[in-house]
Amino acid sequence: MDENISAEGIVSGAEAGGTGNQGNSDVPHSSIKKNAIYNLISKLLALIIPVITTPYLARVLGEEGNGQISYVTSIVSYFILVAGLGFSIYGQREIARYQDNRAERSIAFWEIFITKLFTTLVSVAVLASILFTVGFGEKYNKLMLITSLQLVAVIFDIEYLYTGEENFKAIALRNILVKIIGVALIFAFVRTENDVWIYALYLSCSVLFSYMIMWLGLHRIVGCVPMRKLKPWKHLKGALIVFLPVIITSLFTTFDKTMIGLLSPNADYDNGCYEQAYKINNVAQTFILIFSSVTMSRNVFDFKNGNFEAMNERIYKTCRYIWMSSIFLVVGFLVLSENFSSWFFGEGYDEVPLLFCIMSVRLLVSGFSGIFGDRFIAMGKEKYWTISVAVGAVTNVVINYFMIPVYGAIGAAIATALCEVMILIAMGALTFNRHGLSFARVFFPCWKYLLGGLVSLGFMYLLQRYLGYTVLSFIVIGTVGGLAYAVMLLIFRDSFFIELVKIMVSKLRAIFKKGK
Repeated sequence: MDENISAEGIVSGAEAGGTGNQGNSDVPHSSIKKNAIYNLISKLLALIIPVITTPYLARVLGEEGNGQISYVTSIVSYFILVAGLGFSIYGQREIARYQDNRAERSIAFWEIFITKLFTTLVSVAVLASILFTVGFGEKYNKLMLITSLQLVAVIFDIEYLYTGEENFKAIALRNILVKIIGVALIFAFVRTENDVWIYALYLSCSVLFSYMIMWLGLHRIVGCVPMRKLKPWKHLKGALIVFLPVIITSLFTTFDKTMIGLLSPNADYDNGCYEQAYKINNVAQTFILIFSSVTMSRNVFDFKNGNFEAMNERIYKTCRYIWMSSIFLVVGFLVLSENFSSWFFGEGYDEVPLLFCIMSVRLLVSGFSGIFGDRFIAMGKEKYWTISVAVGAVTNVVINYFMIPVYGAIGAAIATALCEVMILIAMGALTFNRHGLSFARVFFPCWKYLLGGLVSLGFMYLLQRYLGYTVLSFIVIGTVGGLAYAVMLLIFRDSFFIELVKIMVSKLRAIFKKGK
């Protein structure tokens, strides 16, 4: 089924997406292939930086220090959500609609900026009134004040402009600069368990700096607009519609950590373990969602111009990538969790391996939820996204309430995994029954990846039984598992994987010839 879908198609087949209107754009459409590469660079940094800093911070700050950071950040994130009010997604969609019109794009940008400035100032005022009256507890007030700088930084967040314009190069370059400076600052100033506040200050300043440097290239994308032409408040309704699923989604991302802090008998320890496991799981998840983030703006543009077939074909191709990447990552987490945790985090994080295994469910299902949700946004059907995440949020909160007091972080991980499954079920029901996607073309291609994953699992499990828990054994087992997975896909003659190999070989040959 669906053997003609290729890896080349996912990155280049839709580069001419849209209609003839594109030719009149003052800002040409960026290549999806190039955007995917730039997005991959950002995601690789998201992998490399934690590999460098997390083991150090896990040992220096300890599970309790990391738990305090996790809890305080979860509280501030609610105010950040209110300040942002869904503009990161709504703004991207609005900018994507005007890729071919600088004047309209400029008006939309400044209207959204003014509206977001207002919501941020309101959110800052509410947080300040709580902090300087009832407070959040003596242990957390200082950290809360420092972390609140991330809320102020929302004023300067204009990333939606660059994603709407499909300019992922600027975002990647920003991330490279911020991450490199950040690593140096962590090793220079975070030295003992008493430096929790310094680490909190670093996190806040890095967010503020990363947003502010995006303004340097603003004049190339938008122009000045007289205030009399701006009607910022008209965007409130649209942003609120997008905000509903965003705030609901937060219930099973940040609210987990808040509930652990409130309900767990050993809150700081459980939050420390949960934070580390969730952080690494998110790093793995970013590789699954690489194409989701770079194709949404093109999907918006195609839908606007009535090119529904191109949008759906792009989604089918992205689903093939999700199957291929997620199944291997799940296998890796199931086999190598204890190995990885033993040398990466060190002592004191005994629950992390089990949390890894439970959370691996997210890797398998969240990619599809993400691509279906993006499709709803492109079509202006946010209500279906809202319904789906509401089902997951209710599942998450109920399970957390009963399981965290008994099982701590493990209960929160189970709740997170189950809520992700419920979201996918709800989105699938709304997608396949009403909105034109083929169930068979999304799910039937998985059999090759499942069989390849089982063979890879067998090889990795046998090797892990005879090799110890070291960095070298982790690399060897992972490499053997990856090779076994690749060989099985070649044996099955999976067209997507074969095309991906051809692309990589072609790029390597080009680099080699250039070197000569």
